[in-house]
Amino acid sequence: MFHRNGSTYTHSLLGRLFLSSRFLPHDQNLKSRHLSRYRILHTHTVSLLSLSSLLFSSPWFPKHLSFTSVFLMCKKKKAIDATAPTHLRPPPTPPPVVSSSSFSSSAPSSSSVPLVSSGSSATKTSSQLSAVRSSLPNPAILYPFQELSLATNNFLSKPLSSSPSPCWKCSLRKRNTTVYQLPFHLSDPKSISSLLSLLIQSHHANIVPLLGASLPSPSHHYIYLVYSFTPSSSSLSSCLRNPHNPSYTPLNTWLSRVQVASDMATGLEYIHLHSPASFHGRLSSSAILITEQPSLRALVSLYGAADLSGDVRPASVEESRRGYVAPEVLNRTTSASHQSDVYAFGVLLLELISGEEPVKYRLDKGTKEMKQVSVIDKANKVMKGEGDERKGKLRRWVDRRLNDSFPVEAAERLIQIALKCVEQDPTVRPDMTWVAGKLSKVFLESKMWSDRLRVPTDISVSVGPR
Repeated sequence: MFHRNGSTYTHSLLGRLFLSSRFLPHDQNLKSRHLSRYRILHTHTVSLLSLSSLLFSSPWFPKHLSFTSVFLMCKKKKAIDATAPTHLRPPPTPPPVVSSSSFSSSAPSSSSVPLVSSGSSATKTSSQLSAVRSSLPNPAILYPFQELSLATNNFLSKPLSSSPSPCWKCSLRKRNTTVYQLPFHLSDPKSISSLLSLLIQSHHANIVPLLGASLPSPSHHYIYLVYSFTPSSSSLSSCLRNPHNPSYTPLNTWLSRVQVASDMATGLEYIHLHSPASFHGRLSSSAILITEQPSLRALVSLYGAADLSGDVRPASVEESRRGYVAPEVLNRTTSASHQSDVYAFGVLLLELISGEEPVKYRLDKGTKEMKQVSVIDKANKVMKGEGDERKGKLRRWVDRRLNDSFPVEAAERLIQIALKCVEQDPTVRPDMTWVAGKLSKVFLESKMWSDRLRVPTDISVSVGPR
């Protein structure tokens, strides 16, 4: 059909066949359409063959190529051009993250920050995420004093009796809360907003969440802190010493008491090492809540109260007599610190083991005077001696409501940890990381002891005749 030099080409045979009546339709309109299409095809074919004739006759064209190979090469190139995109479309820009309005008018407004594309570097991604976190709305709430007064019936509602400070249960903005009243000692009330926004971001399984506060007015010398209400809970002091039924306690197993001790240590460790709070400052058995669901666990309340109220001294003479305040704080040598929290925690451990109050007053028959007896003094007497003598003293001192069902070695180690925490010298006391680690080990040993004594439930006894 086609020659290499392109001088001749044969299409007359195709033309005759196409123009013959055998291949054309009988309808005149369709026949005219086919003829016009043939003329257009014929014109393009002639132009293509003329161009190929000039191409093949050029001196630089390779002699070993044919027209068919050139045609196939052009066809492949056309297919590649058809599949490859002519230009890259830029990825769609994600919408910016716009923060919602804050809960109160005094909370700082947040600005929108664009999201980070997936191709950015790790450093840029980290900085962008930090900017996004800082732009999120501040959940801290500054409650007006009138709102708290209305929710508590002008503070005439019955306060919770187990609290170390006056507090009321009420509903604020469709949420059950607990409002604490604390004396205010800070010189600058405006600094509370920034500190509250930091404290509000702390979340831990063993800490009662802080929701907000009410700023004191010049006529009021108290600050009101709002915490989340914990249902089905009671203070540790009420669980250990129920005035209505002194012989009963929900903490009637050794494992439950070690679990409460481990929870208290974990919560206090978080406050000391991972929260913006300086210290707790108000640790006592009334500030520990025991929950019943799904099991007996402990929560540390009044988180951030010492920092927000500025009250780093003993709350009252009554609390200082109860034995939780460290000697250096009681003597006004230093203010409250991590070491004073560790001291109060040691007293809580001894109180949890014995079930007794930290401080008691007894009448001395010889001098006819009231004598103070602390749980620390009793623990030191118990740990004196060796062997069976010490074990006998320990069994008589541990809370009798446990029915003498506890591992003596674990109880002895727990008392030793508590006595290290209540050292007179604050520099000798351990930190809460060491205390939490030791208590976790005691808990695991107590759990293994409890599992060994558990009655097996996968056996059956048959009393019928064989």
